[in-house]
Amino acid sequence: MECVKDIALFNDHRVSCREIEKADAGQGPTIYEIFRVFRGVPVFLEDHLERLYHSLDLEQLSVVEHRGEITRQVHRLIEANSAVDGKIKLVVAFHAGNSGSRYDLMLYFTPFEPPSEDDYREGVKTALVAAMRDDPNAKVMHTEARRLADEKIRQLGVYEALLVDAEGYITEGSRSNVFFVEGSRLVTPPDDAVLQGIARRNILRICRRENIPVDVRRVHRSELSAFQAVFLSGTTPKVLPVQAVDDIYYNTNNRFVGSIMEKYNQHLQAYVESRKKHQE
Repeated sequence: MECVKDIALFNDHRVSCREIEKADAGQGPTIYEIFRVFRGVPVFLEDHLERLYHSLDLEQLSVVEHRGEITRQVHRLIEANSAVDGKIKLVVAFHAGNSGSRYDLMLYFTPFEPPSEDDYREGVKTALVAAMRDDPNAKVMHTEARRLADEKIRQLGVYEALLVDAEGYITEGSRSNVFFVEGSRLVTPPDDAVLQGIARRNILRICRRENIPVDVRRVHRSELSAFQAVFLSGTTPKVLPVQAVDDIYYNTNNRFVGSIMEKYNQHLQAYVESRKKHQE
């Protein structure tokens, strides 16, 4: 079941998960965001809402709710469930067969299953899959690329599938972004080729602040053996070392990756502390 906890919101009305599950089917275009709640704070919510409205613009869709209204609903959901930690899914499901003016706005907690301590210590296995999102910058549900990636993940039992375009360039994970370590610098695919993840955005902010060199460029699958380390970034995994991409293995104790993990955790903690002080 995708919806968990006691209370969800459907067009700002309190409902049960059962009602959400029935409503979240048979719809038209669906735009969504997933963000973490930590210590009662919706983490990087401003970034997620910015991406939500950007996705709507790209799909030529719109909603009447402004950022402040959606923020109010997010906090209402957290308070209604007395939630301290977890993960919220925000869904804008447009009705099928119309001009895009009718939609349902749903907010609910979804299962939160972070990587294990072993995953962080030993790294996770990934595999390449030939797939591309139709519009990488828009976070749209039920894409063909996600279906192909999920199939590869099930077949091989890996943690994540990395999408590869027709020219052999790696773009992103099916539910994460990817970074490569090349000496003392990071390499990550260009913004226009990926869904610009919120964890990725904040890692790049950290790198600018800490003067960590980053090359934003296309990465071909033939380059994989040249990198010293690889890691994934995302709302749930945060910064997660990669043990292998297909049959190419990496050092998961790379100091550079460890430093990025530590700095990201500190950045997240600082964000939560500042928001909690603002709420008091």
